[in-house]
Amino acid sequence: MLLLTVVYAVLAVITWTAFFYKVRDLVRDWRNRELQILCLSIATFAAPFVLASPHVYMGIDRLLGVPNIATLIIYVCVAVCVSGFIALLVSWSSAQSGMRVRHWLGVGYSLTTIAAMAVLFFLGNVDGVEHPVDFDVTFADVPYISVFLLGYQLLFTTSMVMLIVLCRRYAAAVDRPWLRRGLRTVALGAFFGLGYGVPKILNMLWDQVATSPLHTVSSIGAPLSASVSALLFSVGFTMPAWGEGLDRLREIAVSYRAYKRLYPLWHDLATAFPELVLLPSNDRRQPWSAKALLARPAIGIREGRMTLSPRGGRQRDDQQADGLQDLDLLVARQRVEIRDAQLRLRPYYTDTAANAARDLARERDLAPDEVEAAVEAAQVSVALRTHAAGAPVPPPAPGRHEPAAVDPAEEVAFLVKVAVAYRTSPIVAAVTERFGAAGSFDAGVTAS
Repeated sequence: MLLLTVVYAVLAVITWTAFFYKVRDLVRDWRNRELQILCLSIATFAAPFVLASPHVYMGIDRLLGVPNIATLIIYVCVAVCVSGFIALLVSWSSAQSGMRVRHWLGVGYSLTTIAAMAVLFFLGNVDGVEHPVDFDVTFADVPYISVFLLGYQLLFTTSMVMLIVLCRRYAAAVDRPWLRRGLRTVALGAFFGLGYGVPKILNMLWDQVATSPLHTVSSIGAPLSASVSALLFSVGFTMPAWGEGLDRLREIAVSYRAYKRLYPLWHDLATAFPELVLLPSNDRRQPWSAKALLARPAIGIREGRMTLSPRGGRQRDDQQADGLQDLDLLVARQRVEIRDAQLRLRPYYTDTAANAARDLARERDLAPDEVEAAVEAAQVSVALRTHAAGAPVPPPAPGRHEPAAVDPAEEVAFLVKVAVAYRTSPIVAAVTERFGAAGSFDAGVTAS
């Protein structure tokens, strides 16, 4: 009894969390029939894990004054839940063509079974001690109750089979990855649901001819299998919503990491060529932090980069950003502005500095892309120092990385490596120290 109490408590938290997660969407779109069905189904699947806890079960019986009435409430909740799940999948499949006769028959079968269960329960005799764990075993031979139990288990098992068939069929047809994963998770949950219904049915039928050896499986194993099924249903039916949000968070994390890593390189180039930066400003604050991200502050664009202010704080209207999606725009602008600045620095690139950086990189046995990133970072560092020293502009020299214009994501990934090398590589530091003065530049330049 303690094991079931703990398991039911954990699953109650999980399933009710899934319910409130979807209720948020329903509040925003309360006329959405599919959201209404989904919220009802999750709620009626979550409720039994509270009601079936032995202490709650017996408390309900005492409150209503009817022995074992909690069993009827729990079974009706589950029947409504699985019927709702089937109705939801049918609604998805019939959005264009309308519900077919077999769909209406399925709905009619579910409603008829639920009504018959209520009548049979009150016709039967379940008086006496409460049986929150072994109700099926104890009353399997009681007139009317045996039919009540069999009708419920047949509805549950039939619904699980239908869920498996429908989910597998739709998962093969949909093109949204998280919806496909969610349907497959629901199908797996329905498979574990069969681990609840099938042993129950076999146990009841066996008891009609002899004493069944499946009593323990029916009382302990079947509820645990149903618990796994409930967990998978909660995950699967909410996966399309939170899965896409997870993808977006992952994209934000990637962009944020790229933004912060590009910032030192971008900052030095923007300082050297401020006219290349969109929306210049005297604001020199550091890039935004993870704490600020979690606080969801107002986001603005200044100095060609993201800045923050508290919600409701004062900020110029022409610098206001729309939200976190602007981070992608800022990274793209960093990429463009870095490349624009490199075009200005191109005359200061030298074969001597590039070859020296490449030799040092190869001595460290770096991967080819890391070698090119170190070479480019060294070229930029040397050129920036030479430009700052006021050296005359010579003809341009080869040796620069050619941007992959057809794939900005790859170009950003390469520039991140350049920016990291620019800030941390000892190769860049050594080459800059050797060639970064005006005099060294005059001696080492190679005109094209």
